[in-house]
Amino acid sequence: MEHKPPAPVIEAAHAEHLTTLPFDDTADFDDTDRGFIAALQPCVVTAADGRVVWDNDVYDFLAGDAPTSVHPSLWRQSILAAKQGLYEVVEGIYQVRGLDLSNISFIEGDTGVIV
Repeated sequence: MEHKPPAPVIEAAHAEHLTTLPFDDTADFDDTDRGFIAALQPCVVTAADGRVVWDNDVYDFLAGDAPTSVHPSLWRQSILAAKQGLYEVVEGIYQVRGLDLSNISFIEGDTGVIV
């Protein structure tokens, strides 16, 4: 598939949003990183037969700046959504995040763990 560059009006709008939106406010990154314990490295999940069923490492390209074809807020949201690993939400409640758009929670109780 041939990719065409974005229209100049789109590039201009995205450039303007880089200067007018509050990208210096990193509270969303602080919230996302709170309670982080460890990441799955590599972040690849395989089936019993060895085939890859989820590969979060394909999102490593998000470490760079947003291309002019992508709205900077969408790029930022994608960076936040791609964060993965084990997190402690509060004492006794843990989540695994980033292995798709869903999370799984584990709650430690007096008689065992609730999944």
